[in-house]
Amino acid sequence: MTTSPASLNRVRDIIDEYVKHGLNGIFLRHLSPYGFAMKTKSFQAYNAERWLQFYKEGLDYILELNKTGLPFTEYYSSLILTKMLTSNDPGFVDLMNPAGAGIAAVVFNYDGDVYASDESRMLREMGDTTFRLGNVHENTYEQIFTNDALLSALEDSFTGSAPMCSDCAFEPWCGAEPVFHHAMYGDVLGRKPESEFCRRMMGVTKHLLDIMRRDAEAKEIFMPWVNRC
Repeated sequence: MTTSPASLNRVRDIIDEYVKHGLNGIFLRHLSPYGFAMKTKSFQAYNAERWLQFYKEGLDYILELNKTGLPFTEYYSSLILTKMLTSNDPGFVDLMNPAGAGIAAVVFNYDGDVYASDESRMLREMGDTTFRLGNVHENTYEQIFTNDALLSALEDSFTGSAPMCSDCAFEPWCGAEPVFHHAMYGDVLGRKPESEFCRRMMGVTKHLLDIMRRDAEAKEIFMPWVNRC
């Protein structure tokens, strides 16, 4: 699900609705600054801190459900826990390093244009073709996937050498997000102290670590979530 402003005070109701319909998990997702959300400014309706409140309340409720014997997974947590607790990478584009755009995901548009990700395609709908890699009617495979629009973005956003990423304690569990930072700040690296992506990622990771430190039962619940996605 994607968290709208109307969702913020109803996370328990939303989870209950998923349970009622027999679903065994939920992905508590934030709004992204692309497409309609950007045009209507709805992505500005709440900040990272408010979404983290929503996420934490939802995760706490999900743990309550699990403790009563109802297996239910929060999938964003599952992705990060897999990176934290195993040597595996779940292949989630937003948390890959180098960035997953153009490597783990690619979008072919109806007109033959090729984009590094669906977010890249949505930027094009807003008039920004920065991450257009080529066109299947005009370019070869090699031309498309060795395009500077892709290779430069991957190199410039690589967290192993990016300022304030390379020395961050959470870097091994995080990822590069060049499309998001370009959309928000005009460059693929972004300004990390102001980055909503960084605030969300660090907030979620700190919360998961805190839960596992103080609640042994919750940690046992988390273990089957690993590699679930």
